[in-house]
Amino acid sequence: MTLKIGLNPIVDECSRILILGTLPGDQSLQFNEYYASPQNQFWKILSSVYRENIEINYKSRLSFLFCKGIALWDVLHSANRFGSLDLSINEERPNNLSDLFEEHSQIEAIGFNGGAAEKLFKKHCLASIDSIIMKEQIKRTKVLPSTSSTSGKYVKSLDQKVAVWHDFLLS
Repeated sequence: MTLKIGLNPIVDECSRILILGTLPGDQSLQFNEYYASPQNQFWKILSSVYRENIEINYKSRLSFLFCKGIALWDVLHSANRFGSLDLSINEERPNNLSDLFEEHSQIEAIGFNGGAAEKLFKKHCLASIDSIIMKEQIKRTKVLPSTSSTSGKYVKSLDQKVAVWHDFLLS
């Protein structure tokens, strides 16, 4: 097991939707870029949802997110993990989401990138976030199908993922 430390949030004053993952994978940490692994379907899904080509250049990707009002961060600041699999996460330490919500009061929705992100959020963050923020600021939350391409029992097809993400992002 190796201690992995996450990335800083990607957020600006126009961000309305926060997408929360668990902890960046090894390639994301190596390149200091969210969803850097070509196998991860995050950028493909967003491209399909918005019917726009998203360039590979990370600055262009960030500009795309800001244009769409999307912020990115992870539930965890750090954890021990072997490889990039969420199943091997332990000794986790959460990010301070309360401060993020206070500083960016325009965020009104949270999309969890997979069930593990929601589970870790409930375990580590929900109690520490002021209930007023959750009741008055966050209008909706949704567990989205994971953008990981790892196969599994409950993994949806790319088209199914796009449909769920579309409904959340464009509603």
